[in-house]
Amino acid sequence: MKKIAFVLLLLFTLAITAQAFALQHVDDQARVLTIEEVRKLEAQAAELYELTQFDVILHTTNNSQGKGPMDYSFDYYHGFRDAAKYPDGAALAIMFDTRDYYEAARGKGIELLTHRENYDLRDVVQSKLSDGNYYGAFSDYLRYVKRLLVPLTPMEQVTRFLPFVLGIALVIGLIYAFVLKSNMKIAKFKYNADQYIVPNSLRLTRQQDLYLYQTVTRTKIESSSGSGGGKGGGFSSGSRGGTSYGGRGGKF
Repeated sequence: MKKIAFVLLLLFTLAITAQAFALQHVDDQARVLTIEEVRKLEAQAAELYELTQFDVILHTTNNSQGKGPMDYSFDYYHGFRDAAKYPDGAALAIMFDTRDYYEAARGKGIELLTHRENYDLRDVVQSKLSDGNYYGAFSDYLRYVKRLLVPLTPMEQVTRFLPFVLGIALVIGLIYAFVLKSNMKIAKFKYNADQYIVPNSLRLTRQQDLYLYQTVTRTKIESSSGSGGGKGGGFSSGSRGGTSYGGRGGKF
């Protein structure tokens, strides 16, 4: 019986793995990714699905069909992946014709992603999208979702907080060094050189001021025109074919 149970478990694991790699996770219609970048993102998304059963789709397009980012992303996600078979997940769509990025989520994805602060998504992808690093933005997004789904290992937790620990240790070390320095017996500071001059040995016959440096201060006059650049959007929700969706996004 133990052997049969082991074989069944092995077959189930292999089936899940095969299903994960069979799914298409990257749909680069705008052709902004190289073949190697698509391969890496597919493997990264497949690994995430294998670990968590959370389906992430990465999509680019040059034609959002005249729809707003929410409607386009909801329609695309609902049409691209069967909601009955894959109820939990998210689709991150990059629309180059409108310079929008938008995340559509359903199932567990609504609670996991949509209900979080919008700047959370902006901080993950907006900077690299604006720099044209689309692969980096997608890869960071997959790591971001994985971090929300999979608890950190003890080693990862130590690595994550190591800079803070080192910073605290540095501050303590500096304080200790200043305490030691304050207790040292050193010569007192002299404000002039009178004690080193022999009385009546120096006679000045002329005095002149020499200006060696010039300081110029400039003040910028602020413009009243509106500022440009990407801004984060808000939260939204909707339904497609009886399936509820949540979304958030912004400009880049």
